[in-house]
Amino acid sequence: MNKIIFLRLLFIAIMFASCNGQVISKEDSNEYLKSKGEFDKILTSHFPNKLVAYPYTIINNKNKAKNDICFMLYEHDVNPLKIDSVINKYHFIAKYAYQDSCLFFINRFETKYTYENRKKVEILDSLLVNRDCYKMKYPVPNFKIFNSIDESFNIYVLEAKSGNRFGNFNLLPNLQMPPEWQNGYSKGIATSRKNKTLIYWGVIW
Repeated sequence: MNKIIFLRLLFIAIMFASCNGQVISKEDSNEYLKSKGEFDKILTSHFPNKLVAYPYTIINNKNKAKNDICFMLYEHDVNPLKIDSVINKYHFIAKYAYQDSCLFFINRFETKYTYENRKKVEILDSLLVNRDCYKMKYPVPNFKIFNSIDESFNIYVLEAKSGNRFGNFNLLPNLQMPPEWQNGYSKGIATSRKNKTLIYWGVIW
C-alpha cells in the first residue's frame, strides 16, 4: 500500500476511535445503555445506539413529584457535518430557534436552583402558563435547568403528545402547563453548529 495512503487511513482511524485522547470505555457505554433502557422506547428511539466519543453528558431524572421525568444526551465537540447528518436523518414536526420569544417550555418556572435542590416551584406569573402564542406550538424542554444553552441553538421536535401515556410514570397534572398539556411527553433534538453541540431529549411530565 502506498505509504501516504496508509498514513492517511491510520490518521482517520485514530480520529474515529478517540476524542481528546480518550476512547469510550466499556463501563461508560454500558452505563449509557442501562440508563437508556430505563425509559420506554417511544421516548428514546431517536437516541444513538451507542456512545461514540467523549465529551458527553447524560441526564437521567425521575422526579415524579415535580413532573420532571427526562432522559437526555449532550454530545459535545461534535463535527458540524455530523450535526447536519443527524438533522437530515429525521422528519420533524416542528423546528424552533432558541431565541424565539414564545417557546412553549415544559416546567417553565423551574430554575437551576429549584431543580438541583428539589425545591418547590413557585408560579411567578400565571399569565405565562397559557399564552395565546403556545396554541400552534409543541412543548420543549426547559434546557436552562439542566445544562445552559444559548441563542445559537435550534430545537427540532420529533413527537409530542398530551396525556399520561406511560404506566410507570403516572403523574398528577402539572400546574405549570396549560390545561390541554398538563401531562404529556415530548422528544427531539437540539443543535448548535457554533457550540458544536448535539442534544437528544425525551421528556415526560
